[in-house]
Amino acid sequence: MNMVINLIYVLTLMAVINISSAECFGSGEYRVCSEVSTGANGQMQIRSWDTRGNSYNVNTESHVSSNGTTVRSYDSTGNEYSIRSWSDNSGFHSEDSLGHRCTITSSGQTIGCN
Repeated sequence: MNMVINLIYVLTLMAVINISSAECFGSGEYRVCSEVSTGANGQMQIRSWDTRGNSYNVNTESHVSSNGTTVRSYDSTGNEYSIRSWSDNSGFHSEDSLGHRCTITSSGQTIGCN
């Protein structure tokens, strides 16, 4: 009976989180591995590491609100980037954390989309 409960617990965890396996490249002494996992809420984590002990992570999350959708990414070295998109009567808009703005009007004209 205890084994059945443990199996149900593991299957429930697997349904809630996306368990992924690492993919590795290289041969001999030096190899680089990476793994991508996506949570139930759509958040994504990318991990990379090598046989010399170096590692790097990128996390991405999205947030939907009445003001539009914001996607934010940040890494293990302190870099961060985000972009917000929304629509209104004048068209579709996006603005990123670097200050770039883009609008596609309802007539199809693009403004600031360089």
